Amino acid sequence: GRPCGYASERCEMREAAAGSTSLWGARRLRGRDLITIGIFFALYVAVSMVPMVMSGIHPLVWVLFPGLAAIVGSVPFMLLCTRVRKPLAVLIMGVLLALLSASTGNLVLALVLVVGSSALSEFVRWLTGYASYRGNAVAFAFFSFGWMISPLPIWLYHDSFMAQILTQGMPDDYVRTCEQVADPSFLVLCAMFTLVGATTGSFVTHRLFKRHFVRAGLAEG
Repeated sequence: GRPCGYASERCEMREAAAGSTSLWGARRLRGRDLITIGIFFALYVAVSMVPMVMSGIHPLVWVLFPGLAAIVGSVPFMLLCTRVRKPLAVLIMGVLLALLSASTGNLVLALVLVVGSSALSEFVRWLTGYASYRGNAVAFAFFSFGWMISPLPIWLYHDSFMAQILTQGMPDDYVRTCEQVADPSFLVLCAMFTLVGATTGSFVTHRLFKRHFVRAGLAEG
């Protein structure tokens, strides 16, 4: 016959399966979550456009743009992470950003860089349980590298890029400076400043969380 504990083992298995199902159900994105993602994505892009516009002043500002965008974009990103502590939230945001970036003609680069950095960001959030601020800060650093898609053509497609800005009628001083920043050392500067900007933005946002956002109910403690 069957062992005496057979029935209880089946009950335990059912309870474990039910617990797993309920946990997955709690982690699934709902319509309200998708709306929240859309709102914070719009805010993220809106604040990132400020340094983007400034990058037209000087090519060096363009090189530093991903880091500047990380500083100002940390608030909406971190608010999203604390409001939607579920899988795929950041990846969806990254896909939307990739589609926006692809509209400029860099489809392959958008898929590789923007979606890739978003996937790494989502992986870090999964590893840290979605509720860790430090985990979200590391995730934000990966996500911020996606904005390097903007100045990256200076180095990846140098000749065609220079020909393009010449046909667009950019000032001679701007074109000459672009030639100077095409040196690979400025690509290293771009990547390093992006990391510095993401770290700085996460630190400042953490202070804002403690002083204002949690108290106002915009973020959970």
